[in-house]
Amino acid sequence: MTKKNVLINAANLHVGGGIQVATSFIDELSRIDSEIIDFHIICSSEVDNGLAKSGTDTSKFLSYRVFDVYGLGSSLRKFSKLLHGYDAVFTVFGPDYRLGSQANTLVGFAQPWIIYPENEVFLSLHILSKVKLRLKNLVQTLFYRKASKLVVELPHVKKCLVAKSIALEDSVEVVYNSVASLYFQPERWEKVEVECFEPAFKLGFVGRDYPHKNLKVLPEIRTILSRDHGLDVEFFVTLSEKEWAAKSAAFRQSVNTVGELSVSQCPTFYQKMDGVIFPSLLECFSATPLEAMVMERPLFASDRGFVRDVCSDFAHYFDPLSPDSAAEAIGKYVKNINGADHLRLAAGKAHAQSFSSAGGRAKDYVQILEQMVI
Repeated sequence: MTKKNVLINAANLHVGGGIQVATSFIDELSRIDSEIIDFHIICSSEVDNGLAKSGTDTSKFLSYRVFDVYGLGSSLRKFSKLLHGYDAVFTVFGPDYRLGSQANTLVGFAQPWIIYPENEVFLSLHILSKVKLRLKNLVQTLFYRKASKLVVELPHVKKCLVAKSIALEDSVEVVYNSVASLYFQPERWEKVEVECFEPAFKLGFVGRDYPHKNLKVLPEIRTILSRDHGLDVEFFVTLSEKEWAAKSAAFRQSVNTVGELSVSQCPTFYQKMDGVIFPSLLECFSATPLEAMVMERPLFASDRGFVRDVCSDFAHYFDPLSPDSAAEAIGKYVKNINGADHLRLAAGKAHAQSFSSAGGRAKDYVQILEQMVI
């Protein structure tokens, strides 16, 4: 039987967790032999860099190309031509902005602003920003509707897509996200310089400074911990130089940054922290909670469904809109650390490992693609 040609498109991924997912998936894919499909790769410079650091053997693919596209730039004729001629195209995270109709397209969906439009961040925006965001969401929704199939990371996302008539029930696949295999291979971890603050309790956040990540609450949480709980807690974030420069002087005085991290630096960063904070207001899915648990670090996280669905009872929850609630959760933990804590952390690690695996996720993606081209 002649094999089908399938393109994995990660050319539009330049920041955030999308790079990590694409890097992990392509790395796992290099070790999967499909009897039905020959795989071709086109990826961004950032994903290519992650694959190089992972030691991925890209010669395993029938073709491999680095190409960078940004937003609607992916509808440009030159890029669109690169995506023609395949039996199926999988855009790891969309939208796929190509104009015209496309057959056999699988597109990853991870846009919480589209399925939860009336969120707290949106309601706080000025009217012009609201209009711009609505227009952006409308355009993206139109392109998502063109996909043959969408793939999401948790059932709540599929439920919303169907309820909002963005996709039909049978055109949405759920493939659980997971911790990258890198986290179980310490020899691949890269160094991270973290200024030592002894005996302060160090809490880390991994991610970009998107408004819904809610990093603005960190200075007030620190103040309350010091004033009302008598605790010295230092926060460490992973912001880029541009993001850090845009923060207020008050924020920079209360919070530390280690700079933007590569995928292979993240495990080391977690290792150097005493705990992880995740105050997000809005997500489809984030790997940060799972990563924290795999690294056996206590997780202080928003009491929202997108966290509880993943972490169950293994996180210390707080109201992300209340710095007092966050300080209470952190303070209670720090004051009551005892010898039994390692048992809870070990149980959390086991839960995270059983939630999903990078290899299993890759096989699920391949199975969906094989069914699409048969």
